[in-house]
Amino acid sequence: MISKDPYVAGRCSELDILISDALSWADDDSKLAAHLAAYISVLIVGVFEDCIEHLIGSRAKKTEDHEIHNYIVRVTSQRFRNPSYAKIAEMLKDFSQAYQQTFKSTIAPNGNEADALQSLVDNKNALAHAGTAKLNLTLDDVSIYYRQSLPILQTLEQILT
Repeated sequence: MISKDPYVAGRCSELDILISDALSWADDDSKLAAHLAAYISVLIVGVFEDCIEHLIGSRAKKTEDHEIHNYIVRVTSQRFRNPSYAKIAEMLKDFSQAYQQTFKSTIAPNGNEADALQSLVDNKNALAHAGTAKLNLTLDDVSIYYRQSLPILQTLEQILT
């Protein structure tokens, strides 16, 4: 991922390395591959949450008002979970109608990016609520979903910086 923000770039780099390592570790072990795919999908959703919260916090910091920054960071941390397309669009609308419109005009609600992120969120929730028995996720799936969803972070970075 090409990110100007060092924090976002670093978190995405961690995921890139982990996915690459997992693909080589589980080359001949399908059971290990399935468990790694589940673990990494949960991790990716967490990294997306974290990076989005970071970008919002960075945007709030531009106000140079410490109390406003702290409030926005705290509220975002409390209410922003499972970063679906709809939740991201709604959160952007809370900032500005223009932010939401820019997001929606760049990332289609039923496009590859939104669908890929939703697949990761759905798999994370399935793992948390139903266990591993209901997962049909491969490391290749996780890698594809991750790469397809990266434009969402790039777009949010452009909007919020």
